[in-house]
Amino acid sequence: MNRRVVEDTEKRLGVLWERMQLLDERLIAELNRLCALLDTDMHAEALGVYREVAKAYESELKWLARRSGLSVYVATATPTAPATSGGPNLWKKDIMSSLLLGHHATAAAAALSDPPAGLVNTNLIRTVDLQALPYVHEQLGVIVQNDHPTLAFTRYKLRIPQAKRARLAQIHVHERKSGAPLPLARRQPLAEAAADADDPEVYEVRLRGAGLMPGEKLGLNIDLVFGAGSVRPSPAAAGQAADQVWAWADAALVMSDYTTRKQKTVVKTRVARVGRVDGALALAKGGTVTFGPYTNATAAEGKGEIGVHFMDNGAQMEAVTQRREYFVSQWADDLHVRDYYTVRNAGPQLDRFDKVRQVMTKHMHGRDNFIKALLVSVPADAREMYFVDQIGNVSTSAVAQAKLGGRKVLQLQPRYPLPGGWVYAWWHGYSVPLAQYLRRQGSRHHLRVPLIEPITATASLEARLSTKELAARNTAVTEYEMRVTLPEGASAVRLAASVDLSAELVRTKYYLDSVGRPVVVVRCHNVAPDMFGLAVVVSYDYGRLAAWIKPAVVAAWLLIAFGLASALSRVERGLAKKAKAKTE
Repeated sequence: MNRRVVEDTEKRLGVLWERMQLLDERLIAELNRLCALLDTDMHAEALGVYREVAKAYESELKWLARRSGLSVYVATATPTAPATSGGPNLWKKDIMSSLLLGHHATAAAAALSDPPAGLVNTNLIRTVDLQALPYVHEQLGVIVQNDHPTLAFTRYKLRIPQAKRARLAQIHVHERKSGAPLPLARRQPLAEAAADADDPEVYEVRLRGAGLMPGEKLGLNIDLVFGAGSVRPSPAAAGQAADQVWAWADAALVMSDYTTRKQKTVVKTRVARVGRVDGALALAKGGTVTFGPYTNATAAEGKGEIGVHFMDNGAQMEAVTQRREYFVSQWADDLHVRDYYTVRNAGPQLDRFDKVRQVMTKHMHGRDNFIKALLVSVPADAREMYFVDQIGNVSTSAVAQAKLGGRKVLQLQPRYPLPGGWVYAWWHGYSVPLAQYLRRQGSRHHLRVPLIEPITATASLEARLSTKELAARNTAVTEYEMRVTLPEGASAVRLAASVDLSAELVRTKYYLDSVGRPVVVVRCHNVAPDMFGLAVVVSYDYGRLAAWIKPAVVAAWLLIAFGLASALSRVERGLAKKAKAKTE
């Protein structure tokens, strides 16, 4: 009996949630329409649209109230004319605030968006891992308790502060006890005009089953990865051989919608001893610093900032832009790979470059803050490799003879060493046999290629062949793009991957192309470390007739050219005959 009631309740909540989501989408569209009318000073039309939306919105909310069995109060107010003191902008805010107020009040009353009242974080431990720089791994271990006497909660909200959301590369949530992953969705702002650039990014975690019942507790592990810029050099400028000091800083309290009874932060570094520590209730032990615990605190109360300074002379690099291109040639049975890079040394800015001091530093100190080599892993059967920058071919590249895990190491030595803050752009490429990456099933073809390959920066030329150096992965990719150019005539293109990717299909033309080639374009912002080495599968139809498109077009053009030449050769050149007659 209880099981049937729970299943029926879960089904009803699912129906109500879907209906509420549709209402959200409609409200977003209408708010954007209102903003467009107000921006063009069409106040009368905007007022009419507002009244229609409010009426339809109220009827929809009454339907939701009947299905949920809860009372609903619609908190809306109808503005009549632009305010004289604030003008149309103030009137615009009045319209949007009234609609948004009604939306949020109704959602809270119907318990469809799981208001924070009733949920409490009894204990929260934030662990910040600075051992894989430039990436920063952060885990929030939280115990959530439902203190509401009657309501069950099916969702848990997360907030990412504005200062950190631009660097967010990955977020995962799973239950601590069972390890089961939980679905996560980013909450869209109700309207672009209503969203503030300083607002945090909100995520909703869908809890399993009927949710968290009254009096129950649930342990959650929230794993976040932040990309380039999460730690900064301190000071921002340093000498060629000076030690690199890095600073990590964040709010002392984790931003949350819920009251947190107890929380602390643990920061781990890969050094034996940290430097300066900022913040209250801090305890440093070796390379680990503990802040807190802070009791009965909410993020709104604030505890200031906490920070850790530590010395780390390892190279850190940011790939500002990276683009990988695959060119599929069915006739030549060849897959050409080309990588475009624009990288920056993320270390402290060089105060003054001195070539003499650089040479002396190499012999006296054995190290400096320059990136001298770039290591890339390539397939063992890669051939026709090249390394080119904006000036031309760079002859200081080499290929390691030793194979690491069935692959070779491509050593790229830039035209000049890269001190902190310097930028270098280049592209390199190679070819591999297509048969190793392409599987055929009749006319259906499946191309399986790596999504992205890591690149490693080294500050020592002597250590560039080290397997440990290659596995360091000390480069964070900010903007990435992958392009897969398929043969001309390919159709029914599909992309499959183990992660969610933003992809589009475009067309391009190369030499002797007629109808153009389909190109699959994938773009990523703040590439997470887990994405390195992942494979994507591009499937497409390519029959025998499609394979003969280009030969047929080339043959047709040759026949046309031959016909034109033959026709022109038969044309009598009258001027030439008259000139010959006069000569005789």
